[in-house]
Amino acid sequence: MFDPTSRYIVQMRVRRVFAPARTLRRIFSRAAKQAKTTTSPFKVGDYLAGDDPFNGSQEGVVAVIKGSTIGLRTVVPTGGTVVYYDYRQLRRPW
Repeated sequence: MFDPTSRYIVQMRVRRVFAPARTLRRIFSRAAKQAKTTTSPFKVGDYLAGDDPFNGSQEGVVAVIKGSTIGLRTVVPTGGTVVYYDYRQLRRPW
C-alpha cells in the first residue's frame, strides 16, 4: 500500500539537505553585493596621491569611482592619462 507519511518524511529530508545551501547562497550574495558597493572616503574632484608597486607613485585628481576602484587623472607628461587604484592605496598628499 501507499504510505503518505513516508513520502512526506522523504520530502522533509530533501528540504533539510538543501536548507544550508540556500542559507550559504544568501550570505554569499549579500557579501558580494556589499563588496561591489563599497564606499570610498574620496569624491570626484579630490586631489590625491596614489602609491602602488605596479602603477608607481603618482598624484592626480579623482576622475572615476567604480566600487572600490578610483581612477586618478594624472598631470604627468604622458597627457593626463587615468590610472586606476584601489581606494586603500590613496592618500591626501599633505
